[in-house]
Amino acid sequence: MFTKIGITGSNGLIGKILIKILKKKKIKYTCFKYDIRNQKKLFEWLKRNRDIDTIYHLAAIVPINLVNKNKQKSISVNFKGTVNIINSLKLIDKNFWFFFASTSHVYKPQKKLLRENDILKPSSFYGKTKLMSENFLLKNENKKIKICIGRIFSVFHKNQKKPFFYPVMLSKFKNRLNKRANYVLSGGNSIRDFSNAEMIANIIFKLSKKRVGGVINIGSGKKITLLEFIKKYINRYAQITASGKSNTIAANISKLKMLSILK
Repeated sequence: MFTKIGITGSNGLIGKILIKILKKKKIKYTCFKYDIRNQKKLFEWLKRNRDIDTIYHLAAIVPINLVNKNKQKSISVNFKGTVNIINSLKLIDKNFWFFFASTSHVYKPQKKLLRENDILKPSSFYGKTKLMSENFLLKNENKKIKICIGRIFSVFHKNQKKPFFYPVMLSKFKNRLNKRANYVLSGGNSIRDFSNAEMIANIIFKLSKKRVGGVINIGSGKKITLLEFIKKYINRYAQITASGKSNTIAANISKLKMLSILK
């Protein structure tokens, strides 16, 4: 099934969970500990680990506020770093299965559940950097590098850190007595598709086990407003109202279901 799995972004939330899965299943893995903008280090890492046949590419600058503060660095890491990995794999000249962690931010928000072939119009600069990488990967897939692009929708987890939505809201409403009367959440009626990071990591592992190629939505396939999410997962007593514009970004996961990945 696997010889060895190489992981970038292993210190991130999903990366840490994937490592737990691999340890439990006694699958060999190695983590790239340097900057993915350094192609020389990437190539040396791959040369040292010639038994790698699977790559989980998770490394990226993700929080939207950080991406917006340094757009050039975000392009350099999120896009050029991806280019460096693929170019390094080509130099090794062997067969690889390559997973790229993309995002729902590549889509144009729509009221319907989004399919993989729907309109791509990034809703954030972060989404733009990921779409740049997607386009590059699809053009550079070949017989030796099988590409799987996982468009990951909204994620939450008990170990998630700020500035992501779940930990920010948890810090505001986790205390049952703290009802936060009259708290107004901008965009609170926006609809998202939330999945626990444990589920996301397990889906990625199963995709790699089946050696699935192409573009795949990774989400729950269920719509929930941000207000409903707070009530369901954080504090049902929270007194909160919504303001401002709202939009919908939620996944059609029929492709995952057809692959029997969710079983």
